[in-house]
Amino acid sequence: MVKYSCERCGKVFSQKSHNDSHNRRKTPCENNADKIKILVDKAVEEKLNNRKLINENREVNENREVNENTYNMRSEENKKKEIKYVDLCSGIGGFRIALESIDNIHSTCVLSADIKQDAIDTYNLNFNENNKITDIYTLNNEDIKPFDLLCAGFPCQPFSSAGKKKGFSDKRGGMIFKIIDICKYHKPRFVVLENVYNLMTLEKGNCIKNIRQLFEDIGYNVNYKKLNSSNFGCAQSRERVYIVCTKDKTFNFDDIKYKPKVNLNSIIDYTNKETTINPIFSKKILQLHKESPKFGCKIGDKRGGKNNIHSWDIGFNGNLTKDEKELVNKIMLNRRKKHWAEKKEITWMDGMPLTYEEITTFYKHDNLKNMLDNLVDMKYLRLEKPKDLVDGKRKYKEELPEGYNICKGKLSFPISKILDPNDISPTLTATDSHKLAVIIDDNTIRTLSSTEMKKICGFPDSFIVPNRVNYGDLYGNMATPPVIKEIFEVLLK
Repeated sequence: MVKYSCERCGKVFSQKSHNDSHNRRKTPCENNADKIKILVDKAVEEKLNNRKLINENREVNENREVNENTYNMRSEENKKKEIKYVDLCSGIGGFRIALESIDNIHSTCVLSADIKQDAIDTYNLNFNENNKITDIYTLNNEDIKPFDLLCAGFPCQPFSSAGKKKGFSDKRGGMIFKIIDICKYHKPRFVVLENVYNLMTLEKGNCIKNIRQLFEDIGYNVNYKKLNSSNFGCAQSRERVYIVCTKDKTFNFDDIKYKPKVNLNSIIDYTNKETTINPIFSKKILQLHKESPKFGCKIGDKRGGKNNIHSWDIGFNGNLTKDEKELVNKIMLNRRKKHWAEKKEITWMDGMPLTYEEITTFYKHDNLKNMLDNLVDMKYLRLEKPKDLVDGKRKYKEELPEGYNICKGKLSFPISKILDPNDISPTLTATDSHKLAVIIDDNTIRTLSSTEMKKICGFPDSFIVPNRVNYGDLYGNMATPPVIKEIFEVLLK
């Protein structure tokens, strides 16, 4: 429908005649153009102001959201428990990695110390420290800053089955007394210690009982348990005893959460075919494995029955007859008997050289002398004089006759054991972890790489080990982060 409006006042009419009559009025209508302009301008201004207000509100809301997020982040940060700790016998940082991986803990290391340069270099590289060799015995208690937690993987050699088991009589074993002295002075809330599981059985269990009593005497609740890293997501059987001491509560190992087991297949890098193993040796080992799987077999000239692969089994120095193999096996078994040393009036040694006459007492053969000489020529046996213990060292007894002895020891070969990819690794030790081997394909066998060892021990991918160091020694003496983390999760919650 067409509408008509007055240009002066803006009045609207439905019919043209009405609009015409309006315009012919004697008294003109009021001119509202200015008013209309004012109204229009006002409407436009209001619209602009509304838009500005909306933008301002949006900005405020956005700023509020940012501030709230920042506040929440700070609040979350503020919610974290502050833990100051000392890391003694720190190794490559197993305790520190475990502690720093816990979400609700903000940790500060006030002191870390070790006596091995390779371990210190690795620790410094990963944690941006500047540590130097520190003998813990030289630490003054008053010079250590206050702390809440003491961690220590104190030396295991005095308690290890691989060592001499001297326990507290060994200086390294006595380090536990220095640790207790530090705790007596500073009274930290928590103490977490790690050592070989033999600590629980040494001296009929009195070693661990004494440690417990010493901590209880200075006001701690003490609990300990043997844990295996294979139960914490590590592809390694590594049994260690963990000692947890607390001031204000009792720690319960039953609260610890275990993780599913993993095998080596998930860790071995089958694309890595770099090896330094003698190709002839590799070929012979792989051939033996092809004929009969050798997973888990120890490689070395030592006792161990069918579970051992000896140099004469490999045939690296030439193949032996059935009789020659029987003879050298007999010598290997009998040379460790103590009565040979008693006859010679010397201190018993592990692996006594035996004369021809002594060998005839346990092995008869018409061609014995020729067989022995042939074994010497092929370097499976050697002729040498017995040794006696003089001033703490082994020295040859020149007045005694020569005897036949095994040439190679248990660590004489480039590898010590072939690992089963569908199983886990044995305990990595400082002595032979660098000789644990994996079969990559029909033509390649190699030792574990540094990266594989790292994963076996549960260290993060970001962890770095310098190229020049003996990584076998480092991982053989480390504390396992995943196990310790679970302990901290319960202890510090």
